[in-house]
Amino acid sequence: MPESGQGQGQGQGQGQGQGQGQGQGQGQGQGQGQGQGQGQGQGQGQGQGQGQGQGQGQGFAKTAHAGSGGGAFLTASLVTTHDGVVGYWDGRPLRDPAPWAASDTDLGYLGGGTRAVLLDSLLHPDFVVTGQDGWATTSVRGHALVTLHRPSKEVFRQQLQMVRAYADLRSDRIAETINQTFDLLSYFGMVGHLSASRNAATLEVLSTTLRTAIHVEMPVKHFCRSQRPIDYAPQIQPMIQTPDHSSYPSGHAIEVFAAATVMARLMTGMGPKEALDGNGASNQTAAMPFRIAHRIATNRTIAGVHFPVDSASGAVLGCAIGEALYLIATENGPIDWPQPREVSFQTTAESAAPFDLTLGWLRDALEPDAASGRHANAGTIWGALWGKAAGEWAEESA
Repeated sequence: MPESGQGQGQGQGQGQGQGQGQGQGQGQGQGQGQGQGQGQGQGQGQGQGQGQGQGQGQGFAKTAHAGSGGGAFLTASLVTTHDGVVGYWDGRPLRDPAPWAASDTDLGYLGGGTRAVLLDSLLHPDFVVTGQDGWATTSVRGHALVTLHRPSKEVFRQQLQMVRAYADLRSDRIAETINQTFDLLSYFGMVGHLSASRNAATLEVLSTTLRTAIHVEMPVKHFCRSQRPIDYAPQIQPMIQTPDHSSYPSGHAIEVFAAATVMARLMTGMGPKEALDGNGASNQTAAMPFRIAHRIATNRTIAGVHFPVDSASGAVLGCAIGEALYLIATENGPIDWPQPREVSFQTTAESAAPFDLTLGWLRDALEPDAASGRHANAGTIWGALWGKAAGEWAEESA
């Protein structure tokens, strides 16, 4: 993941030698904080160089000032300006500043990156991963949500057929696959207009959801560590660089299905199981984020870096994380946590088709949704932010 206030760049050089690509990225935490990225690439013949960069706006921004970024030249000029205009001052206060915030839940005085750090510090301790070689349990406040069991190598060997079949779609999905290595929220912005001017709270909730999913996914991957498709056959030849961490479960699937669950809750109030189990107008609206999530997860198999079982296990865990964030935001008394869910995969008969992730399979694999209609707890920081986000999707009463 990119560092705070920074971007990553990818570039292909021009002409014969080395090339550099430069990119700028807009922070996504709260739409604040500029990121800059440098990219380097090898020039190929007379090819044109392109650079892409992006910054997540997470963490503390670099020492930016009102009109430009920080630097030694600006600092020196500020010092000489001070010396020239302040004159004699004995250190006595000249103003009585008003409080920064009206209450503990008012974060308006903080920049987006700083709010992200605060939210993560409050939420992440609730989510704990335990495990041992081959299994991992994600718990929230001591209540087990999902336990993932690493499939056998024979399961992964059968899954190679699906990776091979999906490879036929690579030419069609190049743009999506590359862009989704660093940008997920833009695709959810296709479901409902997302911008810092119209629904800043929703963007902040979704960004926090993605960071929470990342907080969970890495230890789960470690305990369930599994080889990637390329480790089973050199003919896989992935279209993007294979990550160095575990194939099972898919981190992309965890992140996007957590985001889909949260977005469906904010837009319609529906949980994932209900969203995927109906044809009414509200169901179709609630189901759309899950369709986006499914496509993003499938693109990882198309790219040759994940098996379908990786995405399936990640989808179940992602939905559970999204539901847990909903329950914490609407906490107004003891929480009725869902029953623990166990996820494992077995080999299929030779006459049967290999397993693939479908939204119908996911619906059946999920625990029952938490009750809809729960009100956000405006007395907590996460609850107050959730309430603002949900309000951004309010519809006119009949």
